[in-house]
Amino acid sequence: MNPNHSHRETILIVDDIQENVALLFRFLSNQGFNVLVAESGELALQTFEYVKPDIILLDITMPGMNGFEVCKILKSQEETQEIPIIFMTALSDTSDKLKGFSMGAGDYITKPYKRNEVLARVNAHLEIYKLQQQLKAQNKQLQELTAKLEKHNKIITVEKEKADKLLLNILPARVANDLKETGKTKPECFKNVTVFFSDIIGFTQLSAKLDPDVLIDELNRLFTAFDNIVEKHQCERIKTIGDAYLCVCGLPSENPSHAENIVQSAIEIIEYLEKSTAQIKWEVRIGIHTGKVIGGVVGVKKYIYDVFGDTINTASRMETHSAPMKINISETTYHQIKDKFQVIERGLIPVKGKGSMKMYFITPQS
Repeated sequence: MNPNHSHRETILIVDDIQENVALLFRFLSNQGFNVLVAESGELALQTFEYVKPDIILLDITMPGMNGFEVCKILKSQEETQEIPIIFMTALSDTSDKLKGFSMGAGDYITKPYKRNEVLARVNAHLEIYKLQQQLKAQNKQLQELTAKLEKHNKIITVEKEKADKLLLNILPARVANDLKETGKTKPECFKNVTVFFSDIIGFTQLSAKLDPDVLIDELNRLFTAFDNIVEKHQCERIKTIGDAYLCVCGLPSENPSHAENIVQSAIEIIEYLEKSTAQIKWEVRIGIHTGKVIGGVVGVKKYIYDVFGDTINTASRMETHSAPMKINISETTYHQIKDKFQVIERGLIPVKGKGSMKMYFITPQS
């Protein structure tokens, strides 16, 4: 048994000279190889229908199909092109050697044969062939692993996009980016913010009569429409509490048109409700106030971006003192938008915890 190999490699000898075949057959068999013999090129090709040898010793000069023709066919077929071929040639046939190399042969041995040379060349090319097959298998495994990684990366990318989208649905974009990049975000004080607060009229009474699925669908329809409108005007929805809707403009990014944008959003929300063809005709009260607001993330497990301060409370009071399908604004907001919208002054109205405050209704646009 050949000590360099852990299994019996198969050698195909292709030669029409029986003396040459017998010499190589005995020697290589004694070295532990499984030796097959084909006495012509045609028989050699037929051998591949039954077995795939590990190496071929191929004589060049044979009747019928010569060694070059056999080599050309083997190297043209995917299943046999990698099998090493060693040409057997006369010592002086330099042109045959060069032609053999050009056709893909790996080596040659010369006649008369030297056993040690034959064994050395056979072992060397079998080792190269073995390494090539191992490399091919590793490349295949690498390609399969790469394909799996690409698939997993696509899944990760899709899931990351979903997570980012979800984060942007519950947090302002700048705050969401801070959390993704640093894992934290600091509360901030924003001096020029306009706050929108709305409440659905008769919601509590009607909700007791509606099927829960219908009720949630209705809220989803309304608040999705509100979201689209306020987003169009660079406003930021902060949260919904039951049927109450709170949004702002001027945070977390400053916006010099904060009051105008909020009022325009409120007008379009009223118009949306008035033009709605839904079976249930909802009405809202809207209150708006402008001032200083503190914004920040509340909680460490379930992130909630919230806003605090007297401005939020005052906006809520403006909503409470509004009327169905009306937009009630404070005097502070009035001075911000008086040159851009028509208003009706309501005079001083008592407000719990605030005393009397001057309020205004935004009048419908012509």
